[in-house]
Amino acid sequence: MATIAMFCDRETKQRARWCAFRPGLRLVKLCIVFMLGLAPWGLSAVAAPTAEQRVQDVSDRVLALIEEARGYAQEDPERFYREFTAILDPAVDFDAFARSVMAVHFRAATAEQRRRFADSFKWGLVRTYALALTEFSNGTIRIVPNSKPTQNKRLQSVRMEVTTPSGNVYPVQYAMALGGDGEWRVRNIIVNGVNMGLTYRNQFAGAMKDPANGGSLDKVIDGWSNMLKEEAEELEDTLSSGGAEAGAR
Repeated sequence: MATIAMFCDRETKQRARWCAFRPGLRLVKLCIVFMLGLAPWGLSAVAAPTAEQRVQDVSDRVLALIEEARGYAQEDPERFYREFTAILDPAVDFDAFARSVMAVHFRAATAEQRRRFADSFKWGLVRTYALALTEFSNGTIRIVPNSKPTQNKRLQSVRMEVTTPSGNVYPVQYAMALGGDGEWRVRNIIVNGVNMGLTYRNQFAGAMKDPANGGSLDKVIDGWSNMLKEEAEELEDTLSSGGAEAGAR
């Protein structure tokens, strides 16, 4: 995936070192699908939903959106990106997610560096995998009831099981936080045992230690951003080629 594979340069050894963190494209595509399940569709204007209710409330609509976008995403990707971004913005606390990824380096970063990284992080999730979502269809999503009451009422863990058309079942766990506005937002996600936030954090820390970056936050952020753009273009080309081949059959 783009963010996990950042800074894989043309040298084979360095590429192998950075790409060793990849959890797999299919897994990350599922992550984005699950994040979409936190979008604020169909929520009651009277009472704020619980974290589980928010996820359950929108799962069917998420799958419907994917089906709808399949008809226009390749011809009008910018439209899909806009709709995708509009969904993720209120559902994911990108600033908190990015802050967690930067970890100890967040304090040393300037306000401008923090903003650039958060924007790059968000751009990567949206741009790189938006079109890949159109490959997900006919899957089922089930919320797994939480049998253990949480101690912190502002932090919740929501468990989900996603079954793909092939029958594979992926356990998912959201780490959600209640904002000051009374809305639940995702701050981390664990898919099939892979802690995405921790994986991103390890990748960022490794980049900061890389002699090629000299401990420069600007170089690390720029490298992250550049790799996202390259892999987004590659993914778009791959999906476009696949669509063309399917149409030729």
